[in-house]
Amino acid sequence: MNLILFRVLVLFFVMTPGSCYYAQIKDISPILPSPVVYKRAKGNLYLPKKISLNKEAFPEPMIAQLDTLLEKIHALETVDTRGKAFIRLRKLKNVPKDFYSIAINDYVFISYSNEKSLFYALESFIQLIQTEEDIKYIPKAFIQDYPKFEWRGLHLDVSRHFFTVAELKKYLDIMAFYKLNIFHWHLTDDQGWRIEIKAFPKLTSIGAWRDSTIINHFTSEPRQYDNTIHGGYYTQEEVKEIIKYAQERYITIVPEIEMPGHSSAALAAYPEYSCNQKKQSVPGVWGVFDNIYCTKEETFVFLETILEEITELFPGDYIHIGGDEAPKTNWEYCINCQKTIQDNALLNEKELQSYFIKRIDRFLLKKNKKLLGWDEILEGGLSPNAAVMSWRGMQGGIIAAKKSHYVVMTPGSHCYFDHYQSKSKSEPLAIGGYTSLEKVYNFNPIPSGLNSTEASFILGGQANLWTEYIPDMNQLEYMAYPRAIALSQSLWCTDKPKFKSFSKMLYTYHFPLLDILEVNYSNSSLKPSIDFIGFNKGIRIKVNSKDSSDVFQTNISEDGISKNKTFTLKANHYFDVQAKKENTVKTTITFKNLKNSITSNVTLKNHLGLGAKITFETAPNPQYNYTQSVLTDGQYGMRPWRGHEWIGFDSDNIVFEIEFEKKKKIKTVNFSFLKSNGSWIYLPNELEIYKPSRKREKLFAKSTIKTEQTEIKINRRIRKLRFKISTFKEIPIGLPGEGHTPWTFLDEIEFN
Repeated sequence: MNLILFRVLVLFFVMTPGSCYYAQIKDISPILPSPVVYKRAKGNLYLPKKISLNKEAFPEPMIAQLDTLLEKIHALETVDTRGKAFIRLRKLKNVPKDFYSIAINDYVFISYSNEKSLFYALESFIQLIQTEEDIKYIPKAFIQDYPKFEWRGLHLDVSRHFFTVAELKKYLDIMAFYKLNIFHWHLTDDQGWRIEIKAFPKLTSIGAWRDSTIINHFTSEPRQYDNTIHGGYYTQEEVKEIIKYAQERYITIVPEIEMPGHSSAALAAYPEYSCNQKKQSVPGVWGVFDNIYCTKEETFVFLETILEEITELFPGDYIHIGGDEAPKTNWEYCINCQKTIQDNALLNEKELQSYFIKRIDRFLLKKNKKLLGWDEILEGGLSPNAAVMSWRGMQGGIIAAKKSHYVVMTPGSHCYFDHYQSKSKSEPLAIGGYTSLEKVYNFNPIPSGLNSTEASFILGGQANLWTEYIPDMNQLEYMAYPRAIALSQSLWCTDKPKFKSFSKMLYTYHFPLLDILEVNYSNSSLKPSIDFIGFNKGIRIKVNSKDSSDVFQTNISEDGISKNKTFTLKANHYFDVQAKKENTVKTTITFKNLKNSITSNVTLKNHLGLGAKITFETAPNPQYNYTQSVLTDGQYGMRPWRGHEWIGFDSDNIVFEIEFEKKKKIKTVNFSFLKSNGSWIYLPNELEIYKPSRKREKLFAKSTIKTEQTEIKINRRIRKLRFKISTFKEIPIGLPGEGHTPWTFLDEIEFN
């Protein structure tokens, strides 16, 4: 390419920051995350089996990684040259941070701003390589690229389940391949302490091991345990090894040392730093525990000594201290904690938590480190230098940004990869929730309502992988990918291609790459899914498929009759099942396309409210609001719960209306609630049913809720009903989640 023309192109595209440019192209870039600029030219550049480059121009670890990936993925190798190289380099000044460009014509010309951007350019180069009849080539093109957000994170909880050094290295490799640059390493929690602290050896000799682990979902009754010792920890030499490995891939590690809550493992080793000082074991069950650090002076000495070693090990700017889910029960009765409140003129235990965080913040500041914590650190007043990781939605991050604190957005609605990723019942056991690939792809870490100055405090976003139900690397990869690629796309370029285009790139180019890299990714997004939608005459069945030509065999049995009615249903088309007065419809749908073959057995309950219109005055939490139609679709949610079958509210009062197409005689209304106290999901206190009116609402019925299935008699002919569900404002002391707003989960509302 003419050098003057190249400079003109660079200048032109640098002047359009933050946008992904795809004008006038025939082919979409195979690179993920998508580059800011991809201009396809005519023809391809065919690759020699030995790619020449000046190896002295590259950092040595970068060459080693390039060689490894080229050989493993493409069966290619590099060769050093002092002459005209196939890959040529040029360092640039006065360009956006981490900027690179690739001009592909008769050779590959990479321009870059720093070592990190050169690394990103090489990852993109590897992704560009295509194979056709054993011939390797890359499309001739001009590429220009740089990230939108500086924090593109992926978290891993190694406390609930331990992962080896080799497994962590592979985790980092795949992160780097998709330009994720922050590894949030969750090293301590109730179920295990995972890092050697030389000053306190019992943290690993005792705190790193538990005698047993719960089997199945922790809400299941009765609870069962595997009676097998589980544990492990990383020596400080291993930690240094992992840090170096991450640095060579331009990944910063943020360690998390949980406090004041989620500290059971540490207190099992050193009970003297708890309020009751009682001996305890490392728990093998998930949840939130009352036994947290006491706020006496000896505890701060203990924690500061630990953090002294942590800050010396980790070179990054941030130390994550947790700060989440800390019950105040023991603090309320602890003489030492109450003395701390009195001595420091604090109003209550929430301010005591703020005092705790501020103490740790001041210590970290002396060590030239920045404190990062979950959004609960806002309680009682935010420490002046703290950054907030907002997980309970975006509101905590919004509050922090408006106060000029840095924020990482990681809302459970879009960024919790321990949630189910499809509606298929074949999905492995997960904690609950529903976070599809498309939902992750649509994540934007900058919420509405922030001005440009406030938005500048949003560092970026992160996905979290909590491992209660992720026991091994195989399942970890299944839960992480391809959702982590969608996350990377969302954080690299906000003006991204449509999800359909992303899906095409993913399935065409990147699933084969993941196969070669031996990543056990999920193909759930490829599988057809079934929607069951209630309407006034029965049940409407729709099969959604990526391939609209897919044809399915649908078998229907009604009223327990074994004889099936067989229908042919095409993808993305509806099929209606007429409801009878009382009948249960069982469907078996077999996908004839063997590649996507699954079978679904669904029991559908007919009732008078099928497909009724629902209007919410109280908005459901977006994390648990897959679709409002689940309330009148004829299906009851599963237990243990899956997020797409339930609607979740985190409000003490829930108000909504249900409207039928015409007046109906309703004898009873049956409500289906979920009780899962360990997940902070409680039965509400009271349910009221009203006839809506502009002047004055008329109360039809009122009932105290004592069970998950609640029936209320109304015996009225009605078209519209208004419902009010109330619960306690805060979870009572002594119960899981105490002090927090309880969750209310609601499923089918059955009218008879």
